[in-house]
Amino acid sequence: MRFNTLLPLPALGLGLMLASATALAGPTDYRCPAPHTLRAAFTPRDAIVTFDGQNYTLRRVRDSREARFTNGKQGVSLALSGSNATWQRKGEDDLVCRKVVASLEPEALAGQRPAPTTPAR
Repeated sequence: MRFNTLLPLPALGLGLMLASATALAGPTDYRCPAPHTLRAAFTPRDAIVTFDGQNYTLRRVRDSREARFTNGKQGVSLALSGSNATWQRKGEDDLVCRKVVASLEPEALAGQRPAPTTPAR
């Protein structure tokens, strides 16, 4: 049996476009010690981080224990382990932040406000 079927050009173009698109997950908010804020969105290769209002793009690096992202030029890195995110900036103490799960926030559990939802993409 021979399968020699060609895809129509529009279908082939759409397939190539979808294959080259990068999946972006997020954004995820993390609760840090005051007054710091941390929000991150992830692709398989990068983390796009907003820390205290400043944006960083970090590249994923190999680590057997945790997901680790770094930007050597800016001297920053982010390590994810469970629901913790450790933000490291050269010359400063490490900052451990905890992932925020909106549906488990006290206000949402008490029924004071609906938990925010993110529409599916």
